[in-house]
Amino acid sequence: MSHQYIVEILDALSNRPHTAAKLTAITTGRHRALAQALRVVASHGLVTNDCRGSWDGAIPATDIIRLTDRGMRAVELLSNLSVWTALYEHTDHAHDR
Repeated sequence: MSHQYIVEILDALSNRPHTAAKLTAITTGRHRALAQALRVVASHGLVTNDCRGSWDGAIPATDIIRLTDRGMRAVELLSNLSVWTALYEHTDHAHDR
């Protein structure tokens, strides 16, 4: 969750699938930074796209990206305040080391 744009991506996709171009607009990010964030969530099995290929190359702006079942469960968990509290407490302790 600490990677830039991940929360925004999951939030946007919780409503419906979007193209990579639309996600770039929603997150007001750069396509390259968004692509990196998409690779992170894809590597954890939270999102998928229609092309089913590798996420290593450029992500076409027209690719439709959607949450997987695992991604939907992650969004549900992140909707819980106690999960956010635990994430931030974990992050604060990690920075104290």
